[in-house]
Amino acid sequence: MKKKGIVFAAVAVVILAAVIVCDFLFNKTASDTFLAMNTTVSVELTGAKSSDALTKIKEEILRLDEKLLSRTNENSEIYAINNGKAKISDELVTLLTVLKEIENESGGAFCIGVAQLTDLWGIGTENARVPDEAEIEAAIENCFDWTIDYGSKTVHLPEGVKLDLGAVGKGIACDYAYGIVSDRNCKESVVAVGGSVLLDGRGQGPNVSFKVGIRDPLGEANEYCAVLETAPGCVSTSGNYERFFEDESGKRYHHIFDPSTGYPADSGLLSVTVEAQYGTISDALSTACFVLGIEKSLPLLEKYNADAVFITEDKQIITTYGEFQNETITVTNDSYTLGEVK
Repeated sequence: MKKKGIVFAAVAVVILAAVIVCDFLFNKTASDTFLAMNTTVSVELTGAKSSDALTKIKEEILRLDEKLLSRTNENSEIYAINNGKAKISDELVTLLTVLKEIENESGGAFCIGVAQLTDLWGIGTENARVPDEAEIEAAIENCFDWTIDYGSKTVHLPEGVKLDLGAVGKGIACDYAYGIVSDRNCKESVVAVGGSVLLDGRGQGPNVSFKVGIRDPLGEANEYCAVLETAPGCVSTSGNYERFFEDESGKRYHHIFDPSTGYPADSGLLSVTVEAQYGTISDALSTACFVLGIEKSLPLLEKYNADAVFITEDKQIITTYGEFQNETITVTNDSYTLGEVK
């Protein structure tokens, strides 16, 4: 009996050690912050392969930026398209197909054929100005008419039209990060690429949720007006505070353009935050909804099973949560009030 007791005790010690080792491995963490896509990328991962996932995420986001999506890097496919070398990879064909669909579904509120309009206004550069009407009309004339030839894997750009994926690149990066953490079974992942954030908690059980601060569009970068509690997915924000300039009369012009007018969108909104399953969708829809305004955004959000938090110029926080999903929002700044979709 004494020997059995010793054996059982030894087995218990081995099991306990194994549990401790497994717990250590599966709860390993890795984090890093780096620059890509003209913004700060922040990555926080938990899981046995978190270090490997972190390395791969960094490699992939830098590759996306330099080889695929940038319109200023001579080594990227978008740069090549914009400069007459239109044959593209299967990877980019897939991405552009999704973006063309969103362009069509949004009625052109989201459009990547606006690089010439972005350059014309120069917002965010030392050359920011208000163009004249003729320049604006010329810049938007054919912006929706870019097409994909699937047989030859080429993109046709009308004269004067160039592609700019700046409004959606960060969400695309979140989707690539999701693929990496999925392959490596990370328990919890938070990947923030500028205004787009991947929130994944596959290893934390079915009821896991995340709290996301929503920036006060009238405050400083670290000031929030609400906290969103949301299920895993991707969250993207577009706001008129990101890049802007004022003319000699003091009128303010921001960088989110309405492609149908060629002017900064004037929908009565300060910012839009969209939660969706995929980063590409959340990022594109946050831009589209900012252009469309609340009422016209609702069918688009429903089509993509997405939700939004709209912050209006009269400081109301209006959310679709409760319409399509069950996320909650808490106002944390008394100068804002919580409104309802009418």
